[in-house]
Amino acid sequence: MSKRVDLHSYGELSYPKDMLSIIQDGLPVLNGPPKKVVIVGAGMAGLVCASLLKQAGHTVKIIEGSDRVGGRIYTLRKPFSEGQYLDVGAMRFPNIHELIFAYIRKFDLPINAFNNENDLYFVNGVQSTSTTYTQNPNVLKFPLAPEEQGKTAKELLSLAVQPYLDLYESASPAEKERLRRKFDRYSFEGFLRFNPLGVSLSEGAIRKVKVLLGIEGFPELSFVDILLDIVRTVFNPDLKFYEITGGNDLLPEAFLPDLSPNILYKRKVQQIFQENDGIRVVAINRNTYEYENYKGDYVIVTVPYSVMQFIDIIPYDSISFEKWKAIKELSYVSSVKIGLEFKTRFWEELKIANVLTDIPLRYTYSPSPGRQVMLGSYSWGANANLWNSLPERERINEALYGLSKVFGKIVYEEFTRGASYSWSQNEFSAGCFTLFAPNQATDFADRLYTPEGRIHFAGEHTSTFHGWVEGAIESAIRAANEVNKR
Repeated sequence: MSKRVDLHSYGELSYPKDMLSIIQDGLPVLNGPPKKVVIVGAGMAGLVCASLLKQAGHTVKIIEGSDRVGGRIYTLRKPFSEGQYLDVGAMRFPNIHELIFAYIRKFDLPINAFNNENDLYFVNGVQSTSTTYTQNPNVLKFPLAPEEQGKTAKELLSLAVQPYLDLYESASPAEKERLRRKFDRYSFEGFLRFNPLGVSLSEGAIRKVKVLLGIEGFPELSFVDILLDIVRTVFNPDLKFYEITGGNDLLPEAFLPDLSPNILYKRKVQQIFQENDGIRVVAINRNTYEYENYKGDYVIVTVPYSVMQFIDIIPYDSISFEKWKAIKELSYVSSVKIGLEFKTRFWEELKIANVLTDIPLRYTYSPSPGRQVMLGSYSWGANANLWNSLPERERINEALYGLSKVFGKIVYEEFTRGASYSWSQNEFSAGCFTLFAPNQATDFADRLYTPEGRIHFAGEHTSTFHGWVEGAIESAIRAANEVNKR
């Protein structure tokens, strides 16, 4: 699989070259009076937009519904012990995402390696180390066709998708887009089952791929989006992943020395009026419960389209039918993380760090050295919805019970406290990240990010990097550049 991301551009603005230049040198200086820009949302997209536009001399104001910056970069520190934490939002950054590392360097933030490899599998009632599984892929007892026996999940997936990847990797940017749209009608499972290019997989092989490569929670979503945005990155052994030492929330907080005077917290936007001479944003102050009005020349909306449905755009028809369709139909994936703090790092003595299972836990990740909060369970899509049905205490209890099947009773002896977080139950996201359903790449195309009058759009959902902080940053640079040029 590829060790790089796809090069692309928005008109004359190229990724990553031009965008890296803007991070380093700022937006182009243009003639004309400075603009007054209202930005909805203080996640990474909103912060980057505001930082670049303010640096270019424009007046910015960020309207944020919650009491913090960062959006879906969220480091949970309570109820854990002093110095302990869990990144319940974005937790890892692949080394091929150049924009986020440009900002990490800009703010001189320390990083450490994130261990992305599985050490143990607990699937179909069978426990196996990764070494044993690699040597004997049949050990996990998936029922496979004779020609599929002895192959790992990655090898089976490669049989099915390599013909597509060969075409895609060697294509020009325009041809890449054509290939995306041509195969956009397939769900991930549908492509593997009725492969139009290569080998079709058996039911057992598809199950093996879904479980061991983390697709079990959303196999009905877009084949192309899952393959290129998730599988090609998360399960690429050639890539290295990193996290910010001390918590990934240090990245959005690094913008605060410059942007604190420009951020209003606990203001939930309810209306955006689009007028001939400007925009007006109406928000409710969640401290006083009074309505407040903010006027500007332009507004950049960075909140997910899922929750943007709660914002009235007036006049309604100042946004195109195609944009409204994208806002109302774009697919979002839920996610639940459960953090468990232990007295000691007992897993090190057992030489088990990360665990992949087909029980409700799904993924378990051990923390970096010096930390004792384990990501006891990480699930997404339909698998996360299972945890959404449980109250907090039951989530913790079920996660401990699941871990005890792998580690034994020591998990109860060493456990001190825990906490969970569900992104589908967050009122400002209503989901964790975007993944296209079949046909959405074709139906929505450029409509996801193109401005509508004086309203501009940013956020990972408007980028080519669904589910990654890189997408939030990429979209923010594009949107800030759009406004700067007007």
